[in-house]
Amino acid sequence: MSVTNKITIIRPGRQSLKAAIQEFWEYRDLLWMLALRQVSVRYKQTAIGIGWVLLQPLVAMGIFTVVFGNFAKIPSDGIPYPIFSYSALILWGLFSDGLTRAGSSLIAEERLISKVYFPRLIIPLAAVGSAWVDFAVSLFLLLPLTYIYHLRPTWSLLLLPVAMVVTMILGAGVGMLLAALNVKYRDFQYAVPFVMQIWLYASPIVYSVNLVPASIRPFYYLNPMAGLIELCRFAVTGQGNFSLIGLSLSVAGAIAFFIIGSTVFRWVERSFADFI
Repeated sequence: MSVTNKITIIRPGRQSLKAAIQEFWEYRDLLWMLALRQVSVRYKQTAIGIGWVLLQPLVAMGIFTVVFGNFAKIPSDGIPYPIFSYSALILWGLFSDGLTRAGSSLIAEERLISKVYFPRLIIPLAAVGSAWVDFAVSLFLLLPLTYIYHLRPTWSLLLLPVAMVVTMILGAGVGMLLAALNVKYRDFQYAVPFVMQIWLYASPIVYSVNLVPASIRPFYYLNPMAGLIELCRFAVTGQGNFSLIGLSLSVAGAIAFFIIGSTVFRWVERSFADFI
């Protein structure tokens, strides 16, 4: 009787894009549940709960107003400096929080990933969705602030959802890319906060785009947050203007990052279990 040492290697198959989208849609309820769970866990056992969402941009607005508005006398395009900075800070918070949470989401959900099967892409996208809740709460405070400074809503407010949606797409794209890389290279969890600090001051949050020399402004708009912050500020105040070229580059950048992020995520998804 002869014995053959036959080895069978089982490898996970690669889904088509259509099949991946169909599967993702079937698990949409899980996406909603994970996003809500992240919001509830984040403010659990805190003294002021979701009040932290308001406190953080308010404190930053106060500091920026004193330092850059009063001491440095940085022009704000005729917009009261507190509104000028706050309207930019809440959109930056949507991008920054979504990106940061998505980047570390796979590591945080280590147990869930190793025990249950579901489309892994849901985890970073749920993290981005939880940042939207914070944005909505912060936006609610902006309305009384604009009334205090005698600003009234105009038709430009209709542009706010555009800024919000494009920002979320951008945050999801970069977040998926970081989440995938962070699983294998944990250096990213230390590098991301540092990079976000640089990115904040490279964006027109405490200063106007008009301060950037016209000769280098087209290159400045390669920062996809520049055009979006301009648009958000214009939408909320109805004052100043925004660059269509800057907005076009922001939309193109958001789509490009989303395609790159989702492609890299799907590419390395099969090896997550080996590193988590």
